[in-house]
Amino acid sequence: MELILVSRMNIIICWVLIALLLLQPGIAHEGADVGIKLFMNALFPYLLPYLILTQWLLRLTNQGGSNSSKTALYLKAYGISALGGFPTGAATIAFMTKEQQLTLRESKFLLAICHAPSPLFMIGFVGYELLENASIGWQMLLLIHSVNLVTLGIFILFSKRPAETTSIKKELKRDSFPLIESMKGSIPTVLLVGTTVIFFTTISHVIAKTLLHFFHDLPTVLAVSLYAVLEMTSSLHIATQSFASSVYLPLWLITILAVQGLSIHLQVAVLAKDADIPLVPYFLLRLIMIPILPLLYWVIFL
Repeated sequence: MELILVSRMNIIICWVLIALLLLQPGIAHEGADVGIKLFMNALFPYLLPYLILTQWLLRLTNQGGSNSSKTALYLKAYGISALGGFPTGAATIAFMTKEQQLTLRESKFLLAICHAPSPLFMIGFVGYELLENASIGWQMLLLIHSVNLVTLGIFILFSKRPAETTSIKKELKRDSFPLIESMKGSIPTVLLVGTTVIFFTTISHVIAKTLLHFFHDLPTVLAVSLYAVLEMTSSLHIATQSFASSVYLPLWLITILAVQGLSIHLQVAVLAKDADIPLVPYFLLRLIMIPILPLLYWVIFL
């Protein structure tokens, strides 16, 4: 019964969105243009090089011995994810799961923990381009990683001791050309990111403009929140424009970075589904992070 209800709700939402796009093609085109520009200017330069390099590193280190310390595997997964940013963590965990380096139990928790924006995105786009202050980007990045590493430490501490080593039971397939395989493997992820960013930016743009027909003065907080729920990068840009003169602008941005939006969560869900990794711990930790990150930032830096 619940599945039927959810299916019907999805169908209704789909038809409503189709109708909005058909009724406002100009606004839809404008939203798509914004999404493309954001992806090409804010994400693509920071995502593609790091994604290829981290996937290359992952394949090179995958051709070692058959037994590895679990703690070393966890740190390796986190380090690669931290360099690549969203959704490199999900791609890394999915790869290690399919290679049987991680069990599904380990993967579902690491999927939630190994999840953070890339250094280039935080320092370059958020810090330098949006806030014109790279040090604030560093503050946010260090805060996010500090919370994640504490969570990782708790996970390692409470992991079962008898399973301290992970044996790769299957014979590892060696890539003849790891760099080429990394490039090929990165293409679907880049397309996934581009598709979700453009789609959700378009939808949020159309919904915001539609609401303006009914509410001539749409509250700024509501507009920013709408973008934040759907797409992170565009909401960071909108929040910077809307609260440019506010001393609490960094607090708004760290809140948006904690929420992340449906765009990023769907990217992770698609990559996790490819390796049959459960998503419940991922979504639970995201809900926990939404109040924790802004609160810690406010206490420590403001």
